[in-house]
Amino acid sequence: MLKNDYTYCTDYDYNTEYSCESSGCYDEGICRCGRIENATVKSVNLTSLTEEIYSQFMPENKKSRNRESRISEILYGGEIIDKYCIYRILVVNRAFLTDCWEVNTSGGYYGDEVDSVTIELSTLNKINSQCEKLFTLETLSEKLKYVLELEYGYVLDDIKDCEFELVSIYKNHIDFKKLNQNHIKNVKMEDLSHYSISNYDLPRGIVRGEIDNYKIVDGFHRIIAASDKKPFSVFRVIKN
Repeated sequence: MLKNDYTYCTDYDYNTEYSCESSGCYDEGICRCGRIENATVKSVNLTSLTEEIYSQFMPENKKSRNRESRISEILYGGEIIDKYCIYRILVVNRAFLTDCWEVNTSGGYYGDEVDSVTIELSTLNKINSQCEKLFTLETLSEKLKYVLELEYGYVLDDIKDCEFELVSIYKNHIDFKKLNQNHIKNVKMEDLSHYSISNYDLPRGIVRGEIDNYKIVDGFHRIIAASDKKPFSVFRVIKN
């Protein structure tokens, strides 16, 4: 079971109220009266959260972890594939919403302090069960189709029997003219900073077709947020 403390994957804030005079702090020369109020999570770093969850599914023993890493690399591409899928699972479960997070505090000898930052248990349980399922799947195709089905509820008919390969492309390799222009316009109006090259370094989605004529299957936000001048990785659909 995944642990439920992701303090270092979140940005949180709070106010501290003091009553030093009535609490005798001045007499003692030590402040012990601080009380934390209005503690809230301001943002969630899904990249850090992905890294943390991935590490929990890896063996603790270094030798076993290295062996597992080599085997998974041979079978389906390894670490980057699992991290991509974990990130998608977090998005599916809307783990980026600050409302489902809580800052937990407790009293100490020197006033209140933050104990942990936790996600609501029902969401954690879903993420845990879906990640457990993910790590039972042995091929790239199975893993990608699994997260697609989680996100959309089904897998497109024309990719159900397809395989995938990880390729590096440029944004101008995608034929945006053939895609939903209204959707592209709406996506460009959103804040996509969490998908900038400094905040997101995983594959950016799934495409089909040939170079200079790719169409986006999944990943509009991630691909549109990519650099116009630098290459990025995507999964390309391969017809059997």
